[in-house]
Amino acid sequence: MIQRIQTVYLALAAIALAATAFFQDPWASDAAAQLGWFVPALIATLGLSVLAGAAAIALYSNRKRQRSVVIGAQLLTVLYLVVLYTGFYLSGELVLRTSDGVEWGTTTVLLLPVAAYILLYLARRAITSDIELVKSMDRLR
Repeated sequence: MIQRIQTVYLALAAIALAATAFFQDPWASDAAAQLGWFVPALIATLGLSVLAGAAAIALYSNRKRQRSVVIGAQLLTVLYLVVLYTGFYLSGELVLRTSDGVEWGTTTVLLLPVAAYILLYLARRAITSDIELVKSMDRLR
């Protein structure tokens, strides 16, 4: 399980998504104060995408199901990104640079889910190549 590269990708994606919960920017933002749907939607999509990414690690013995769960985690990550970017845009906080310099907290919160999506994509590619490898080995028997 650990020796497979997709396990590393899935673990890093789950960690990257979970790390966004520890930043204050989404929770203490104007979007959280102005938009009533923002925080519950953020919690729901973030929790489900972290859970799906972490659960996919345990499905290493059934690669097709693991690939399906990773695809679901990718869709949930995209939904999380849509909620996050939409909330920040509607509240006028989708600004990465101010007169004081770069807003590192906001930038990190906006880029970590993108990195997680890329890691989930790499995991899905590795799972698909494992499936193809097993098929080719079955043909040789």
